[in-house]
Amino acid sequence: MAKNLEQRLANKPATGATPTLTQSIQRMEDQFSLAMPRGAEAAQLVRDALTCVRQTPNLAQCDHATVLGGLMTCAQLGLRPGVLGQAWLIPFKNNRAGRYEAQLVIGYHGLVELAHRSGKIKSLIARTVYENDHFDVDYGLEDKLVHKPCLTGDKGKPIAYYAVARLTTGGHAFFVMSHDEMMAYKRQNAKSPNRGPWADNFEQMSHKTCVRQLAKWLPKSTDMATAIENDGATRIDLAPAALSYPRHEDTGHDGAAVDGEVIDNDGAPVVEPDGVNAPVEN
Repeated sequence: MAKNLEQRLANKPATGATPTLTQSIQRMEDQFSLAMPRGAEAAQLVRDALTCVRQTPNLAQCDHATVLGGLMTCAQLGLRPGVLGQAWLIPFKNNRAGRYEAQLVIGYHGLVELAHRSGKIKSLIARTVYENDHFDVDYGLEDKLVHKPCLTGDKGKPIAYYAVARLTTGGHAFFVMSHDEMMAYKRQNAKSPNRGPWADNFEQMSHKTCVRQLAKWLPKSTDMATAIENDGATRIDLAPAALSYPRHEDTGHDGAAVDGEVIDNDGAPVVEPDGVNAPVEN
């Protein structure tokens, strides 16, 4: 059944005219519905997806199966692409395959939403610390974090980022990274430091990174663990029951979106770095 579905929705079906990406997304509504958590609406996911296509025209250049695969993962996790910072579909150039593909990037707010589904987390938030804030961290038998933001005058430059969770059991956990550590993380994980999510949304990517690291010490949420495992992956399996799917082997990052060079709006490629994936932007 899954094989037949993939054949019907492929960029070049066995018979008939090639469907547009918009048509393919609309035809997937019933399949999205089968995959979604109780109470979620497939029609809303389709509307969100069509908005993503309008806002990111280069998605239409991507292999349609990779766009639909990313949307299927959104359906299974109950996340809305392009809405509320939960998830994004990012066009990338697969240099090895010689084609454009879509990668699903889970956002900070998406990870927070999924973390709450464990039923064991009372609150989870990430924040930025500025140099004129009062900030103190004490690791030991009783881990302690104090952050009093500067509310008057110049806040100064960012010096650290952290995520803190309060558990329903009354306990807590937090993870802190200095600004220098975050910059090093960016250099290691972003292929193009001047383009893409790290360049456009550094603070949100920093918050997301802290949440990802903190997740190692939080009560396990199946949905959050799955999201972290597949963050930044390219999916081609469209079966509603499947959530484990192949990843490119050398994406070279730990959950942060892989950055690279853009292509022009007319589709003409510009010089791209070596590697499997480079993102396509408008």
